Amino acid sequence: MYVAVSLLSIQGAASVIEAQAIRAHPVVSGVDHIPVVVTDLDKAQADFRAMGFVIKAGRFHADGIRNAHVKFRDGTEIELITASKAVDALTSEYVAKMKTSEGPVYFGLFAPDFAAITAASNLLPIKPQQDSGLFTFPPDSPLHPLFIGQRNKAANDKPEYFEHKNSAVRLSALWVQDSPELREELKGLGASLTPIDLCGFEGTAKGIRASLPEGDLFLMPSKVTVAAARIEVRFLSDIENILRSNGIPMKVGEACDNKSLWVPPSTAHGIWVEFITRDSIASHPKPPE
Repeated sequence: MYVAVSLLSIQGAASVIEAQAIRAHPVVSGVDHIPVVVTDLDKAQADFRAMGFVIKAGRFHADGIRNAHVKFRDGTEIELITASKAVDALTSEYVAKMKTSEGPVYFGLFAPDFAAITAASNLLPIKPQQDSGLFTFPPDSPLHPLFIGQRNKAANDKPEYFEHKNSAVRLSALWVQDSPELREELKGLGASLTPIDLCGFEGTAKGIRASLPEGDLFLMPSKVTVAAARIEVRFLSDIENILRSNGIPMKVGEACDNKSLWVPPSTAHGIWVEFITRDSIASHPKPPE
């Protein structure tokens, strides 16, 4: 009995030490990408081009999926994606989304080292499963919208794909639907969670900031999986001039940071898009009403 208790004590102490190590060195470091489900891929590409993005053409998939990519040098991206019919689990989710609205049904976090995810999985409240080069969660899991990837830096990416006219350089933050399970999983992955005041979106006053080395997740009560995405730009004047010249609606984030611009979901196909320079990022920016 003494030996058994001692072994349990040692194992418990080892788990605490390992969890502390993960908090010091998170196994996820930032945003991977978001697939934005759209009903009309050609129109979505045109709308994102009008916002000053370069579009990398995607390809037709055997299951009827078509996609296109807004890519950044660090491997983050916004993927525009659609499906012609429901033929498997993934296309069924996309088709179901398109029946009511557009926008993301998933969001991804970036793990530089998949071996670290595997090693940490026993400490996570909900263990992910490896599937086609990603860590995912099954459809019945409260974490199903979350996946963990390694950023898609494709061999055929050309330098011009990253030269966006709006001076965009990366996707660095997402506003996502909050849940107790997501909070605990993020803590297990090494994110630092901080209660914050959110300003002016859907009447929300309180939220959680999950801080990672290369970006943030803002957890908020929401009816959608991903409510907003932050794009960092070199010069705010570039995107402002493009939006004005193309007649694209925008709002200044006056309640949060007067150096950011927001494009509404009606233009960005189901998601708020914030454009902001890195030196203007506030501790708790929020989509305007």
